[in-house]
Amino acid sequence: MAWTDALRLRGHAVVDVGDVAEGVRHAREGGIDAVVLDSVDPARSARALIDELQRLPEPPPLILVSSSPRAPEQSAHLGAAAFVPKPCTPEDVVHAAEKLVTARPRSIIDDDDTERRLRDL
Repeated sequence: MAWTDALRLRGHAVVDVGDVAEGVRHAREGGIDAVVLDSVDPARSARALIDELQRLPEPPPLILVSSSPRAPEQSAHLGAAAFVPKPCTPEDVVHAAEKLVTARPRSIIDDDDTERRLRDL
C-alpha cells in the first residue's frame, strides 16, 4: 500500500506533486497541513523546499523520509518537523503525519517520486 493510499484511508486529503515548485504553489494556496518529502539527497531537496516554505506566513511542517545514512542529522539541521527512516511502512508515514496534524482530516502534500515512479509503471 502506498503512503498516499494509507493517508487517504485515514481520511486525509493528499495532494500529489511532481516537484518542489508545485508543492510550494499548493502550500501558498493554503489548506496544506503537512508536507511529506521522500528524498534520496535530503540535504539538497529538503533545503530547497524548506527555504520556499519558510517564506509563507504559516509554513506547513515537513516530514522527511529517507534512507540516507546522514538523513537523521540532516533532518534535524534542516528543521524538519519529523523524520521517517527507510525502509518504512505506509503506517510509519501516517503516524508521523498524524502526530503533526490534529482532530479533523487535513491536506498533506506527498512529494514521493519513488512511489510515483512505482505507480506509473
